[in-house]
Amino acid sequence: MYKSKGFTLIELLVVIAIIAVLMSILMPALDKVKQQVKTVICQSNLRQWGLVMKYYTDDNKGRFFADIGLSRSYLKEFYKDDKLLLCPSAVRSYEEGAWCPFASHHYYDGLSSYGHNTWLCSEAVANRQTDDKMWKSMQIRGGYRIPMVFDCAGYQNASPWPEDEPPQYDGDFIQGTSFDEMRYVCINRHNGYINMVFMDYSVKKVGLKELWGLKWHRKWDEELAQAGLPVWPEWMENLPH
Repeated sequence: MYKSKGFTLIELLVVIAIIAVLMSILMPALDKVKQQVKTVICQSNLRQWGLVMKYYTDDNKGRFFADIGLSRSYLKEFYKDDKLLLCPSAVRSYEEGAWCPFASHHYYDGLSSYGHNTWLCSEAVANRQTDDKMWKSMQIRGGYRIPMVFDCAGYQNASPWPEDEPPQYDGDFIQGTSFDEMRYVCINRHNGYINMVFMDYSVKKVGLKELWGLKWHRKWDEELAQAGLPVWPEWMENLPH
């Protein structure tokens, strides 16, 4: 009677080696797909934030809130799910061991990994702001260049200035200063990009080098022309424009 043989040790080792090679090929592709899914979910969150901002301004004669620091209390009635506060690439807080650009920050009684453009406010409330630079209202032309809500490294807002310096290394971020606040936004969260919803409600991936070319406040273009674009640190040199 014929008796079948099992696999030899060499055959098993060959099979294991083949599986290992296949895994090494597939894992980067799977990781890329996972990152793409997180990016899509993040953009979906920001589309919802665009609607939240629309609902709020529609109820307030087209005007934004006076103080961005109280935006959660102003906006809470216009959204129900706190998951909207978190980019899926940044759900853990700094206290939980996460770090920039993949960390969330405290947002009153919860966490958030998004921020608002402080220049939207109907009053100048942040350090160095002046009334003539505030957007105040949603009824503005050229809204496709005006940031509203975006991936953010700290607090729940940012007040960039044209002369702000970029992060000197990937993850360079200092909380608690009113200078270089572009570093709150210039974070490598989505492979050289962040996600952002603009005042025309469009949602786009924005390259980190493109951030200085947006129109954060009313006088941004003329002030940027005087300040000029920053010198890019080495880690940003090859990022997309």
